[in-house]
Amino acid sequence: MAAAQLAVASSRTLAHRLPAILTAAAGRLEQMTPQAAMSEHARHLEIQLSVWDHHGVYNDVAVGRDITATLAAVRDVPLTGTRAAYAARLRAASTAVAR
Repeated sequence: MAAAQLAVASSRTLAHRLPAILTAAAGRLEQMTPQAAMSEHARHLEIQLSVWDHHGVYNDVAVGRDITATLAAVRDVPLTGTRAAYAARLRAASTAVAR
């Protein structure tokens, strides 16, 4: 499987955090009903929770920017299949960013 290309809006602010955020989101998707169909709602929720956890706070302006930027970065990762399949695509994309 080829890794999806991520559209990182601002490499200065997000690129070094993105692999950790995507890996955490993938882990969440694999734990919560991995055989369920993937959806936009699930993607948004798990990325939001992963960004919150990464920052350790919920009410910082950087958190909102990172949620928005992470969602923009993964917009081209197909939502097809199960949550587990999507998690695998996120892991592959996060590996590509980390290089």
